[in-house]
Amino acid sequence: MIYALATMSALMFALATALQHKSAQKAGVEKAMRPALLFFLVLDPMWLVGIGADVVGLFFQFAALVNGSVLVVQAILAIGLVFSLVFSAVLHNIRLKSSELVLSAVTALALVGFLSIGVPDRSVDKSTLTSWFVVAAAAAAVTVVLAGFARTASRNRRTFLLGVSAGILHGFTVSLSKVVAQNFVAHGILKILLDPHLWILAVMGIADILVVQSAFQSGPLRVSLPIISVIEPVVAIGIGIVVLGETLSETALGAAIAVLSLGVMLLGVWGLARVAAEEIIA
Repeated sequence: MIYALATMSALMFALATALQHKSAQKAGVEKAMRPALLFFLVLDPMWLVGIGADVVGLFFQFAALVNGSVLVVQAILAIGLVFSLVFSAVLHNIRLKSSELVLSAVTALALVGFLSIGVPDRSVDKSTLTSWFVVAAAAAAVTVVLAGFARTASRNRRTFLLGVSAGILHGFTVSLSKVVAQNFVAHGILKILLDPHLWILAVMGIADILVVQSAFQSGPLRVSLPIISVIEPVVAIGIGIVVLGETLSETALGAAIAVLSLGVMLLGVWGLARVAAEEIIA
């Protein structure tokens, strides 16, 4: 059931990404990283449909995280990279190169292999509220610094920097969503409204939306999405291990396969980003 819920979440997030990217491309460059961008987008029906798909995706993600570990659910969400590229190609009426399809598939499969073989499918939350405040502050600080560099960077470099920021915030919000989902199931809606975890998630979630839309507005989806798709799981893995107390495989073979899969994944994303960047220059 966890796998089915996470797969549905990946599909919804992929559709949302493609719709929001097409909508964000209509906005002027001067609106990037400003609230004006969100005010512009909220008037676009296509963007609102994308937000609706995001909400449905979050529902499935929360349901999967109640019983599944962040690392396992994140592995399945990585498939969204391939789904998003396909949806985007349809919306923009373009044909993906065979190299993009191969690299997308290799990247997604490598990530799934890493998380599926290298981690257990169950975990016990060992995090504290203080630890989430610290991680949130760190993620916010890095995002502000990268956004500052992005303002004066070239188009490709700006898209890259904003993609990194979006990936960091994505990884954080996915990880914290596990705690919020479990607290909701355990205590109900009334107590969860007073839970500081929920309000941290809300604040960081709003920042996440702004940064993601800015990355989409900055350049083609095939540049920003691969970067977001690799940074997000890396951050989620780190938070899952350090903050939530999740563990990797205890066997030497599992650890070796996990490291190999991670290397292949990073190479695949790097190659996919290069192919997309070459298309922009051409």
